[in-house]
Amino acid sequence: MARRLSKQQKRRIDRAQQTVDLDHPDNHQGLVISHRGSVVEVEPEQDSADHPDNLFCKLRSNLGVIVCGDRVVYRQQNHEPSIIAIMPRDNLLQRLDGFGQIKTVAANVTQILICLSIEPSPNLFLLDQFLLSAEQQSIEALIVLNKIDLQDPQDSDPFRLNAIYAPLGYRILHTSIKNHQHIDTLQQLCRDQVNVISGVSGVGKSSITHAILPAIEIPIGEISEVNREGKHTTRTSRLYHLPLGGDLIDTPGVRGFNPVLDPQQPLAEGFREIRAAAQSCRFSNCRHLNEPGCAVLAGVDAGEIHPGRYESYRKLLQARQN
Repeated sequence: MARRLSKQQKRRIDRAQQTVDLDHPDNHQGLVISHRGSVVEVEPEQDSADHPDNLFCKLRSNLGVIVCGDRVVYRQQNHEPSIIAIMPRDNLLQRLDGFGQIKTVAANVTQILICLSIEPSPNLFLLDQFLLSAEQQSIEALIVLNKIDLQDPQDSDPFRLNAIYAPLGYRILHTSIKNHQHIDTLQQLCRDQVNVISGVSGVGKSSITHAILPAIEIPIGEISEVNREGKHTTRTSRLYHLPLGGDLIDTPGVRGFNPVLDPQQPLAEGFREIRAAAQSCRFSNCRHLNEPGCAVLAGVDAGEIHPGRYESYRKLLQARQN
């Protein structure tokens, strides 16, 4: 379980890593494939002829959190490889669990696959939380609506995903593992990206991963007959290489996603349509709640901003203030 680091701890970690000599012959770079307990599986970089196979490394206690997608420096010491530094990250995808503790999901991500399904039906507030986190971390988002073989053929947009999110520039892909519908397209959209596949349990994350990577054994669970929600099948995050190029990080299913937000960024920056409308607000520090001359509120009244999206913004703003 990750915890918040104090500023002093962060400075100590930074100083320890800055002293690492990347040109030292005993130091090597690699990619974190998985992390379980105190053992980290690291894939050496391709030009490391000394260590062609993955290594199971120990982790120095002064390095902080390490996750799938991290680029690291390791050293072979007494035939036991140890990670001695984490390379600078492009981004870090994190969420808060039900106890307010930080759970780090992945690092250096370029695209997040937000998996929804016909059953269990999507929670759009949860989707907005995923999208907010992606926007703040500069990660592309791909919304995947799975199990469309269960969809009413008379309703092409049952949850209004196309109506709400497509105009904002988000790509929405309808898939069916049962019929192998649009799986080829999904493979192409994941190509040359560092993808994180995420979503609540039961939407078919593991099935989608298996469809993209048929040669990999992925445990697949069933929908519970009691609450119609899925059983967790992925217990530990793991990075897989895609046959067409790029990577896929499979993460454990979650019941919710409470993103760790950047306090330096206004919340409105994570909502594309609110960010755009806010440029016309009368006051530069407008919170878009009840201020006069608020262009966001005017956009909601005019139907230009979906009321559900605005309500998600309000709920998240209230949560931040609390």
